[in-house]
Amino acid sequence: MHDKINNIQCEALTRQASSRTYRLIDKTDQSCGGTAIAINIGDRYFLATAGHVISEDHKYEIVIKNKMPQPIDCFQSRQFDTDTDVGLLEIPKKKKHLIDSWVTVSDICTDINQHKKNNVVIVGYPGEYIIQTPKKQISRNNFLEFRICSTLCYMSSTLPIEKWPTEGIENQTIEERDIFIDFDPGNMFTSDPNTVDISPAESMQCPDLPGISGGGIWLWESEEGVIWKPFIKLIGIQHSALKKDQWMRGTRINRWLDLVAKKYPDLNR
Repeated sequence: MHDKINNIQCEALTRQASSRTYRLIDKTDQSCGGTAIAINIGDRYFLATAGHVISEDHKYEIVIKNKMPQPIDCFQSRQFDTDTDVGLLEIPKKKKHLIDSWVTVSDICTDINQHKKNNVVIVGYPGEYIIQTPKKQISRNNFLEFRICSTLCYMSSTLPIEKWPTEGIENQTIEERDIFIDFDPGNMFTSDPNTVDISPAESMQCPDLPGISGGGIWLWESEEGVIWKPFIKLIGIQHSALKKDQWMRGTRINRWLDLVAKKYPDLNR
């Protein structure tokens, strides 16, 4: 648990991030999949994720929260970039009402100081946290199938550039592209779509991490006053982790916005 905030404050921050984070199911290959963030820019509606999560010919769906089972499984377009490891799926306007909460331009931060620690929240969906429940018959010929997904939440801070790892990385680090986060598996806790269950660090084992790729990296700050008002800003998309050296790696949100601008040059952001 982050030593600067208490459990109630932690719950407020992670609830903001979790409400806009979704489990992305790969229907073509059940061993794959990841996490996605719902983002609205202008009159377009996207799921932002890691580039390696999306394949050209696979079919995907996301599990809708707090609603009757009605997964979004049709997308207008998809785009991904392997160099920056970012990707997007576009949600049709007729499906946008199924998303409860969107990240908007005002929720995005493209300017962070990479030479200092920044307080962050990581939210993703490990594959092993998906529970497939038995089909439920609602009429003679109709059945409903439920998936229960829980997020993995982690509060930490970014690593200053001077402390970025030099070993165990697949490609060159670039300040304008990369974000590194201090990673201690003991500081994780789980959250279902409606509640945040903060478990003591010593009682929780780190799950297998595949599935959290595509989760958001959220900068958290607060307005000090009579009432503590937390707020978060999306600064990046997580795509890899190395337990041994205790770091997570992500791509700055700037590069995802570049991908959007390339496909939709007339879109204001």
